[in-house]
Amino acid sequence: MKLDNKDLKILGLLQEDANISNKEIAAATDLTVTPVYERIKKLNAMSLLKKKVFLLNRKKLGLNVMVLVLVNIEKHSEEGALVFMNEIKKFPEVVECLHVTGAFDFQLKVYAKDIEHYHEFNFKKLAAIKNVRHMESHFVMNEVINTTSIPLFD
Repeated sequence: MKLDNKDLKILGLLQEDANISNKEIAAATDLTVTPVYERIKKLNAMSLLKKKVFLLNRKKLGLNVMVLVLVNIEKHSEEGALVFMNEIKKFPEVVECLHVTGAFDFQLKVYAKDIEHYHEFNFKKLAAIKNVRHMESHFVMNEVINTTSIPLFD
């Protein structure tokens, strides 16, 4: 799957604004509209474009608290990990779950309205998962970088 500079430019433009028109992309890439359309069709066929979404402003929706939660599970078997992964998917507060290496097994990104909301999530939902052995919560003070853009390299 070899992408040229025009493909990379198109991908960059699309990930910055999924609503950008083919005409605007054509102007930015020195192509005409038809080749832009064909390239986007090719990029879709290559499964490089997953889906088109709107990113919401969590704070305007009242989700003022972001917490990174490190979790250790009791059973480090495939079955034990699957139990945790299946349970964690049930909680809308969890917007990201990563199975990681190192001192912890999972890292979660959790959004909550306030500290009380997080406290309730932590004790009534997360701690209630049977396979959880240890949790460590880190409250995010400031988002220095927060992007959905993937770096594109030649």
